[in-house]
Amino acid sequence: MQIQTLGLSPPERRATPLDNPANSLNSPANWGWLSGGRESAAGELINDQTALQITTVFSCIRVLAESVASLPVKLFTITDKGRIQELNSPIHYLLSVSPNEEMSSFTLFETLMCHLALTGNGYVQIQRSPDGSPLALWPLSPRLTVPVRLPNGTLAYKTTDGEAGGQSRILAAKDVIHVPLTSWDGLVGMSPIMQAKQSLGLAAAAEKFGARLFANSAVPQLAITTTNKFKPEDKAKMRQDWEALHSGSSQHRIAVLDQDLKIEKLSITPEEGQFLETRHYTRADIAALFRVPAHMVGELQKLSNSNTENMNLSFVVDTLRPYLSRIEAELARKLLPRETGKVSSLTVQFDVTERLRGDYASQTAGAAAGRIGGWLTGNDVRRSMGFNEAGPELDVYLVPVNYQNADRLLNESAPTETVVNNAS
Repeated sequence: MQIQTLGLSPPERRATPLDNPANSLNSPANWGWLSGGRESAAGELINDQTALQITTVFSCIRVLAESVASLPVKLFTITDKGRIQELNSPIHYLLSVSPNEEMSSFTLFETLMCHLALTGNGYVQIQRSPDGSPLALWPLSPRLTVPVRLPNGTLAYKTTDGEAGGQSRILAAKDVIHVPLTSWDGLVGMSPIMQAKQSLGLAAAAEKFGARLFANSAVPQLAITTTNKFKPEDKAKMRQDWEALHSGSSQHRIAVLDQDLKIEKLSITPEEGQFLETRHYTRADIAALFRVPAHMVGELQKLSNSNTENMNLSFVVDTLRPYLSRIEAELARKLLPRETGKVSSLTVQFDVTERLRGDYASQTAGAAAGRIGGWLTGNDVRRSMGFNEAGPELDVYLVPVNYQNADRLLNESAPTETVVNNAS
């Protein structure tokens, strides 16, 4: 059976042979493309695995994955009077407690978000009962799963995840929750890592430079020069002797030179190379790539008490909300029963109330305004603050006695003046 793979390009052909000494297999950049990576202009191989070795990338992925996974997932029935939470539904149990016998719902959504934010696609297989009801949800690796077209044009998914010996299996589209990021074709999401490989390559190169610098105790590269001529074997012996005497824990020992030898520094200093400035720039640049506030990944240069709350609110509205909307829509499409051409009365929603509360003073001020204004009962306020209900006597709305309908004032008839005739 011939299957058409969607959204994937064939491996890039390399013009220079690998037996060229300039393309040694000792360099991951020359063979790492086999794992889906691309070499950046900085000479660093970038793929989803090497990108995670960049501290800021790993921090951004953790912030996004843990933020989404920590949100309560709720199943509601929509009625004319509002929403009713379905606590006894099997779907609610899968989404809120345990999607399968091996993991919690937190782990499922954390894994899904990690895949989605890093590769641009998140896949979850739906295990169904004979009657079609969802029984379990299993995350699939985006590196081992791709959407395909069957010969009859039907969309399906091909995966080797969980199969022995690299064998593949075909899953029906209805049995795969697929959440893509921004996409060219509306089906396969674009990988943020591949789109920003130059910025990530710069960050990886800067981290390696810093690691090598401090591994050498911040001693710059040196050259030993002389007006005398040495045979190649003498040069090699001199290099070995120098490294043995002045590397590792012996780096700061005094050097004694003869035969008109001199030491010259070859490399620039970290200040000359703007090492620290580069680290700050790449950290902010990667945070912008994932739309994560810089202070959440340790970039605190422009942080102040006045803008922290606004930045946290912006993170929920501008960063998390698009992710949540994508996931909610796909969960509703694949998990909730519906009739053809009709909107289901059931809906799945992530509850972001906790993330939008702000500080305690703002919470109490908002609760007081709702209570005095008459749109919150006493028990509504207690629930919003995380307390239990206090009894039915608080299930009442307050009405300010000094307020009344403006139409009543305008349309109220003027009082009739009574004239008393005292004439006899």
